[in-house]
Amino acid sequence: MKYKYYTVHSFDLKKGAMKRIFLVFLVFTFLTSADIEVSDVTYKSRLSFKNEQYVLNGAGVRGKFFFDLYTIGLYLKEKSTDGNLILNSISKKLIKITVVSSLITADRFSNGMDDGFEKSTNGNTDSIAREIAELKKGFGKDFNVGDKFTLFFDSDGSTTIFKETNLQVKIPPSYAFQKALLGMWIGEDPVVGDLKEELLGVDK
Repeated sequence: MKYKYYTVHSFDLKKGAMKRIFLVFLVFTFLTSADIEVSDVTYKSRLSFKNEQYVLNGAGVRGKFFFDLYTIGLYLKEKSTDGNLILNSISKKLIKITVVSSLITADRFSNGMDDGFEKSTNGNTDSIAREIAELKKGFGKDFNVGDKFTLFFDSDGSTTIFKETNLQVKIPPSYAFQKALLGMWIGEDPVVGDLKEELLGVDK
């Protein structure tokens, strides 16, 4: 009888421990996979793109003079808080942008991109000038509140821009361009420091 009682008791302890571990796992998953809402735009914790799964690394808003201009979300295959690791990785990535203010026109956005590339390349944009021009074509000349853009960084170095679900332009492979483009938001000298922290999921 003692032997039987000991066996059942041990099993119950293991069962209880497994339940606690499972609950901790669920809480951890919820905390690390929650949707993020910024400026009334919701970024889902996970999304499917071209039959592949991505996880939301972080999301934030680009503002100027107390005005929110556009929101941005960074999706990766695996979450990371290391900006350099993300920039130097050739794994697939997604940037989702939503325009939230009429103050952000196509020209202003283009000028902002120029400033961002200057920062992320330390002023050395000549080698990626053609790619930058193609990027601007992809965003077009008509910006409206609610417009949604997707920037797809493929592992072959190519970059594709979608407006809503419509393909705008596919830029030929260039890892240098991909790094410079993403670097304006999460590089060493980003356009906005707080936005970098938000995209990297770093607690302030």
